[in-house]
Amino acid sequence: MGLEVAQLVNGKDGYVSLWHGSIAGSNREIGAAVARWGAKQLDAAPCPCADGFGPRAQRRFLKRHYPAYYERVRGVVEAFGLPDEGAGHDVASIWFDVGRQACSAAFVPRCLTADGHGRVLRNMDLGVDLTGDDPHPPSSRILALDMDPQGTYASLSLVTFDLMGAMDGVNEKGLVVVCNSHRDCSLGTRHMFEPVPRPEAGLNELQVVRYLLDMCADVPEAKEALLSHRTYYRFTPCLYLIADAAGRSAVYERSPSGNRILFTETSEARNLVTNFAPSRFVDTSPLPEDDGIEQGYVYRRYRLIDDALAASADLTEGGLQAIAHSASFDALPDGEGSDPLRPSRTLWSGVYDIDARRLRMTVYAGERDGQPMRSEPVTLALGQKPPHAMRPDTGSP
Repeated sequence: MGLEVAQLVNGKDGYVSLWHGSIAGSNREIGAAVARWGAKQLDAAPCPCADGFGPRAQRRFLKRHYPAYYERVRGVVEAFGLPDEGAGHDVASIWFDVGRQACSAAFVPRCLTADGHGRVLRNMDLGVDLTGDDPHPPSSRILALDMDPQGTYASLSLVTFDLMGAMDGVNEKGLVVVCNSHRDCSLGTRHMFEPVPRPEAGLNELQVVRYLLDMCADVPEAKEALLSHRTYYRFTPCLYLIADAAGRSAVYERSPSGNRILFTETSEARNLVTNFAPSRFVDTSPLPEDDGIEQGYVYRRYRLIDDALAASADLTEGGLQAIAHSASFDALPDGEGSDPLRPSRTLWSGVYDIDARRLRMTVYAGERDGQPMRSEPVTLALGQKPPHAMRPDTGSP
């Protein structure tokens, strides 16, 4: 049992490296195989934890509420040869290339598309480092993971920051989940920035995406799951766009106090999220007229997508990609006084076809004459084997 991997985009030629991996089998086998690949390819490993109470509480939570993930954690412990079930390490996450993202996402109902397929637009935005000082800047290495675990749903997901979690993806039932950074905490009024410094009982921001893809078939199941389990964040508060094959969608957020869970829902209608809490502008509350530059053009990006979808019908995939591009950081000006060696860019831009269980995407390929470049489009479908995959690696890290 091993992870079959092929490199689709080589970051040495631009900026982002993209791999396509495929694996099926028991959850323990999958956890071990992904961990071995991460150790060999990314030099990633579980982080030590001085306090063992948090990791033990997390493993107890996973064993009871998310046994498939608990088995993957056991595979990680096995792959790295850690004693005492990895008690001295954060074995439920394998962190690498971490950064605080911005991002935009939109659910596009089937009534707006030329072929009648529901879709989700996705821009993953982040500050890039063009100095050359960091050999692996945040999110410069991405794994598109096609995973078919025993006992949970198969899924295609984009993995960065944490090999065990996911940033976005689609599962075999047609559920799409997208994670966006929540920037309201930068306003310094309603939301506070309070990351949890160690693993604890519950699901962190990227484990939430993995759980929903593994365990939920549609938006109602995802809502129930999010209301049933504790969620928290290790490095950034998040918003989640969830959409399903029946045309339902919802944006999940926590209230400023963290004490309430809120959903902004639609049925067979478009639903958007950038990096502000949608609950602030429900019903008749107007969106601010400014661009929201201090939060990363949050209102301008929202309006660009919303206005384009409101004025469109019979949209092709190419047309949807053009709308996503118009709201990307490749098309937006850098803020005044920004560092030209650390501009904001869209690391990947894609369109999920819910009905086809497929993703078509491009990745950031560096700069040419001061302008951002994109890779050639890559199309990935759930259950598709990587082209020209390397032989599975089953050795130790």
